[in-house]
Amino acid sequence: MTRSTIDLWLRAMNPFVLPRGMAEAQRSARVMVVGLAIALVVGLVPTWWMLNSGWFATAMNEEYSRMNLTAAQLATQRAVMEAMWPYMIGFGAIFSVVLYGVLAAVQWRMMTRVIPLIMLAMIAYSLVANIGMRLLESFRGPELPLWILLVVWPASLVSAVIYVASLQGAMLLHRLRREP
Repeated sequence: MTRSTIDLWLRAMNPFVLPRGMAEAQRSARVMVVGLAIALVVGLVPTWWMLNSGWFATAMNEEYSRMNLTAAQLATQRAVMEAMWPYMIGFGAIFSVVLYGVLAAVQWRMMTRVIPLIMLAMIAYSLVANIGMRLLESFRGPELPLWILLVVWPASLVSAVIYVASLQGAMLLHRLRREP
């Protein structure tokens, strides 16, 4: 890519610079694909770590201790969860890759307002849920390491900024398409 092409795409990612025409609006709407890629990668890395580090097992054991299960029930529950976790995480990761891939393909082709709105709503929900759980102390599982939070939160912020820029481009495209 040439420097001018890179500058055009960086301009498209900036929500403080409104698109000036059809080409810039299309580029801004399509930049959503970059935000989706960032969100996918940043979501899969901590998930892989949680599976391989024993974090899930620790969280489940803490939950089992609060449930007052008998020894037989506890053994059954642990066996079921140990058998299910790898498949649940694996299928969840595959589902995420497929879902984000489909969303990226649809956004690239159709340049819609819906996908950026949905992704911004998901980020807002995640933010409110995380803050609420911390304030209400409703999450009693083991704490995540600081490195995960230092990777996920800034990446979510970057993705949100890109989603806003994409939404602005898609909204301008919608207006331009309606004009005679």
